[in-house]
Amino acid sequence: MKKIFLRTHAILLSLCVTLVSSFAMAQNPATSLENRDIARYQEQKQRMEQGDVDLLWVGDSITHFWEGTGKDVWNKFYGARKAMNFAISGDRTGHVLWRMANSPMEKISPKMTVVMIGTNNIGHKKPNSDQMHSTPEETVEGVKAIVDQLKSYYPETKILLLEVFPRDEKPDGTYRKAVNAINEGLRKIYADGAVENVQLFSINDLLLTKDGILTKEIMPDSLHPSAAGYEIWANAIEPMVAEALGDSPVDCNPTPVDADWWRDRFSQKNEILKQGDVDILMIGDSITHGWEGAGAEQWQKYYGDKKAINLGHGGDQTQHVLWRLENYDFSKVNPKAAVLLIGVNNTWGNDRAPKDIALGQRKIVKKLRELFPNMKIFVLKIFPCTNREGEQDQIDRINALTSYYMADIENVEVLDIGKVFLNKDGVLTKDVMPDLLHPNGVGYESWGAALYFKLEDATR
Repeated sequence: MKKIFLRTHAILLSLCVTLVSSFAMAQNPATSLENRDIARYQEQKQRMEQGDVDLLWVGDSITHFWEGTGKDVWNKFYGARKAMNFAISGDRTGHVLWRMANSPMEKISPKMTVVMIGTNNIGHKKPNSDQMHSTPEETVEGVKAIVDQLKSYYPETKILLLEVFPRDEKPDGTYRKAVNAINEGLRKIYADGAVENVQLFSINDLLLTKDGILTKEIMPDSLHPSAAGYEIWANAIEPMVAEALGDSPVDCNPTPVDADWWRDRFSQKNEILKQGDVDILMIGDSITHGWEGAGAEQWQKYYGDKKAINLGHGGDQTQHVLWRLENYDFSKVNPKAAVLLIGVNNTWGNDRAPKDIALGQRKIVKKLRELFPNMKIFVLKIFPCTNREGEQDQIDRINALTSYYMADIENVEVLDIGKVFLNKDGVLTKDVMPDLLHPNGVGYESWGAALYFKLEDATR
């Protein structure tokens, strides 16, 4: 009898908690459903009925305007990716919740959902009041309700939750502070993958100057991105989108080289790895390979006593490095640090997009992280190269992507040491790189010195 009483008491208590929670949520304007039955919503319902959506975007005018200011960027990145824009200008979290509750969500099965919502909750006012429609804390609950609803619809779908974009020109603006409070609340719930299949991601640093200024070039009205802003957005999330959709450009597909000398070098390095006792992996193409040629003296100076192995192969591209990492025998090594320099050879094909090459770099780093979870990884931006017309422009475009293509991978540091090869006028000369691509002894000395303290700290 006592057990029955306790069980009944527990059930009643649970019901009371549920009712109290439901009442509290109902009092929150950010979680209260708000009718959004307008023409655009009806068009969205019709699109959902058709199915065949791999990439679902959820948001307000900032997302809606992919179809306006961001149209060209959308077509470039998402035009062939079965993407659906499920956003309406002016929406608050309650509107999104209503639209999801009244849409045929079951008709689609997206591989990824991109969510960015909440700015209108603090940007709009309550009726006949100067107060924000929702406080930042209430807005966080509204965003969470959307994420929870999406997870209930699509349990296996990756949700890329973006922190709310900055508002106001200056950091001390009222809206900027409110947005910061929302984002701080989101981090408390979703940071570091705390919720399965939800990745919280911020590109706000990319939209602001170093002083935290939101410029007219990026957001003309201090709220909605310009075309340049949409380009930044698309590039910044491309790694996650590509991985979720299973996109795999040639630069990301492990490929061996069909050459005897290459296989011989691979086998030679593999035998060294089998012996174990390696602390540093130097990974790359002929520029890294050259530590055994023009840079031999400098290698001995900087790495001779560091248990380092040179895994550079002349001619290698990202896909060749991936093949090597998948086929080396690493069973007896547990390196403390790796240095990666790769990508310049991928630029030799005119059809190779900078983002694909940067994605190849990212896949290499993720493979290294998988192999050695605790290893420090230093990713070097591609060195200056002017031996072909237009080469440096292509390199600059790749390097611009590298930092934020690595941003969500733990224990990775992106380094830009290219300036050590330039003269006082910022020009690459043959005094450092005789062919304007490969360093000589002077160049390797500059490289070794630039990394010395980083590797010292990493290998202690």
